[in-house]
Amino acid sequence: MRDTYRSAKQSNRRKWRGFTIVELLIVVVIIAILAAITVVAYNGITANANEAALKADLKTSASRLNTDSITDGGGFPGIKPQFLGGHLGYAAGGDSFCVFGDVNSKVFHVNENGNISEGNCPARSMQTFTSKSCSYISTFTGINPESIVTLVDNRGGSVQAYEIAKLTDGKCWMLTNLKLGSTSSDITLMPSDSDVSQAFTLPTVKYSGSSDYDAPAVYGPIGGSSLGYGYLYNWPAATAGASRLTNPAGSGNATSSICPANWRLPTGGNDGDYSQLNTSFGGTNGYASLSPAADKWQNGGPFKGALSGNYYMGYGQQGAYGRLWSSSASDSNLQFSHEHTFGANGVVSPAASVNRNLGIAVRCLVR
Repeated sequence: MRDTYRSAKQSNRRKWRGFTIVELLIVVVIIAILAAITVVAYNGITANANEAALKADLKTSASRLNTDSITDGGGFPGIKPQFLGGHLGYAAGGDSFCVFGDVNSKVFHVNENGNISEGNCPARSMQTFTSKSCSYISTFTGINPESIVTLVDNRGGSVQAYEIAKLTDGKCWMLTNLKLGSTSSDITLMPSDSDVSQAFTLPTVKYSGSSDYDAPAVYGPIGGSSLGYGYLYNWPAATAGASRLTNPAGSGNATSSICPANWRLPTGGNDGDYSQLNTSFGGTNGYASLSPAADKWQNGGPFKGALSGNYYMGYGQQGAYGRLWSSSASDSNLQFSHEHTFGANGVVSPAASVNRNLGIAVRCLVR
């Protein structure tokens, strides 16, 4: 009887001896796997929820902006509206907008059509910006950079970004010099992308040689282009093929230019675009030799002028003078006015004249 009791007791002890190390490890592994599955599932649910919340915010923002646009008579604010949360970014071009935000290392954006897409806001082209677009943005005075709009131009096989702004004359100007040119081949400009009525061939960039009065020529890129110098053009190139024969003295303004479509060369003379802008800056009689008008043309002012110099049998005066073509002929068939000059001494001459063969810079004005 005792032996039977002892045997049963020993058997019972073996039965409740507990888990072995191997068994415990198996249990721990199973628990870890289940926990990992739970965390992954939870993170996925959370990520989807966050993404859905951002898309809902974008959709609501687009709806609110479009509603306000109708109420306000068209156009979208040039700066970020206060009702947009701090987690959302905003970019506008007058008659368009892009609201964007990021979540889970992804960026989503919505435009004025209410379409939500993954990725950063697409760059807007120069060719899609019009005078109507200009009317919707705030005036840039030099101290409100949020009113500057960045547009791109992909002519010539390269993408160039340009700052543009509405200035105090109520017109939208490029705030950087034109950088259209190729060092390896000619560029064909078409009415669909340029301010031309028919195809025009912009010749390959030259680095040296004589200057031409009637054949288009492009020079550059010149040293210091990082300062906004851009390329330099003689007048036949700037006007997409005009010459002393097609546009003699007193013939009026050239009708085409190498500006993007919907943009043009400014007019010159005492009542031209440059002079009107100078007057709006506080200058008088088409001339500004004293502050504050002269300062507003300089690089630190709203015009952001670049001292790109010129080309005549070689480059010269870079860093000293800035000259810009207009579309208007002066009273000499060997000259074309009105070159706009601003120098380190602060003198501005919106109605100056310059020889048509000189290579100088181009800035465009929205039509």
